[in-house]
Amino acid sequence: MDNLTKIRTFLRENQIDALLVSMTNSFGNFKSEASDICEISGFSGSNGRAIITSNDAVLAVDGRYTKQANDQTDSNIWRVVEYPEFNTYKIIDILLKQKQTLAISQFSASYKTYATIKKIAEEKNFLVKVLDRFPINFQKNISDTELFLHNPGNIPERIEKIQKCLNDDETYLTTDKSVISWIFGLRKHPDSDFGVLPKTVALIQKNNKPIVFGDIPLKEHNKDFEYNSIDEFINTAQKLTTKNISLDYATTELYFAKVFEDIGLKLKQSKVDFKRFESIKTNEEINNQKYGAELTSVAFAKSLFYATNCKGISEASVSSFFQSELKKSNDFLSFSFNPISAFGENTAIVHYNPKTFRDTSISEGLFLFDAGAHFKNSTTDMTRTIYIGNSPSNDIIRKYTMALKSLIQFSKAVFPINTTACQLDAIARNCIWKEGMDYEFGTGHGVGIFANVHESPRISKNSYEKISENMVITVEPGIYDKTSGIRLENMLVTVPAGINGFVRFETINFIPFSKSLIDKSLLDIFEIEWLNEYNELTYSKLEPYFKENNDQLQWLKENTTKI
Repeated sequence: MDNLTKIRTFLRENQIDALLVSMTNSFGNFKSEASDICEISGFSGSNGRAIITSNDAVLAVDGRYTKQANDQTDSNIWRVVEYPEFNTYKIIDILLKQKQTLAISQFSASYKTYATIKKIAEEKNFLVKVLDRFPINFQKNISDTELFLHNPGNIPERIEKIQKCLNDDETYLTTDKSVISWIFGLRKHPDSDFGVLPKTVALIQKNNKPIVFGDIPLKEHNKDFEYNSIDEFINTAQKLTTKNISLDYATTELYFAKVFEDIGLKLKQSKVDFKRFESIKTNEEINNQKYGAELTSVAFAKSLFYATNCKGISEASVSSFFQSELKKSNDFLSFSFNPISAFGENTAIVHYNPKTFRDTSISEGLFLFDAGAHFKNSTTDMTRTIYIGNSPSNDIIRKYTMALKSLIQFSKAVFPINTTACQLDAIARNCIWKEGMDYEFGTGHGVGIFANVHESPRISKNSYEKISENMVITVEPGIYDKTSGIRLENMLVTVPAGINGFVRFETINFIPFSKSLIDKSLLDIFEIEWLNEYNELTYSKLEPYFKENNDQLQWLKENTTKI
């Protein structure tokens, strides 16, 4: 019996009309990071919602994943729709009738999802049933790794920073692994899924030692916080003397919030954006990021040369070559995410992975490489698209140049401190919009310090996060259609602009762009000046690493000369 049939059997036996499955996995540091949606449908993307009834199965994804979802699911069984036009709540409204029951697993949703659906249920007159377990046990074994502390000297200061934001009668609850790992320095050794942040839960009060709960052991004791087994969470929650529980509705798993709700404590949305704390880096952290970006740039550029000049290789072999180059540094630990190594029509799949799709041989055509690394004190993320061969179409050249133009305009921006991310997002999209094009993903994101490769702030159309000094972010515009994808990505740090109250970007990675894909006539004089300066810096940064190989050095020269 397949998993979808098992779920429908469960629904029928329990008189449930529909099940909502979100991308949030049941809590646990599992060896397998496959989502519940992936187990049911085959869709391996990182963002989606599924709703299952007795005769319908709907998978809602954002624009990054439409093609991938259609490729990975059976169209005879699954109906793929795209947000935001078809958001979860609209689908619920379409599928559920009055007095029917919608089930949601307490380990497969955020508290925000639960609270929103409850509100819709009251308006539409249907019932919400919270399940204490997911209908199917997917046999996810707990990881056998241990946790360790990264830069533990920072922990007291970071705990104090959080406690200062709390009231005397308030307990802050968070299950956000990025926030918890930043505060308490918690890391796990890089494993097969490249994740270094463990899933844990934290309770923080103003005047007491914080408590962190997890299901894998912490290698070393720390006097600044307690670390307990996850089995102790309910007992600890019941003994709390505070009456108010603050949390971020969007990132807190339903189960842990509901423990307090069932006890009768008052839940409230936290007024403090604690994710912002991790996004502002120290000077030491920025220097570490620059060091990691240089190491990654060298390995990345050599991988592009390898892809261009080695006949008969596959997409996966480029990732392997990239890894072999990174391993030349003693500070390298692992990839920061599964590399996107895509050739030809595979470039049209925004988050393509040759391991989960098909490992294609590289010949003449577009090649897109999106990859990054974890080092001991830094994390990186970069992308280039190149054309292998001598006959790129005029359409490909135009699209590539527009993506480059977008990256340059964003990189050249000077703006007031605390400008919102959506305003900067519009700067990147402006020149692409003028051509009647757009891209269905964010323009960039924050990058952690040996941590989450995607962290706050998000640079997107609907992000109101504020951008200030000492943030490390990416810019990654792209142009995709059904048969091809072009994306370029650099890492940037926000620095003073020399004007009081204003900041600008400094680019910290140096990888050649594909000179054969640039139409100079589409660039203005200031964009050409920026590109020539970047090329000059790229050559000076990479030349010491390339000079021992004449072919590599010649390739570097050809792609970094003035246009």
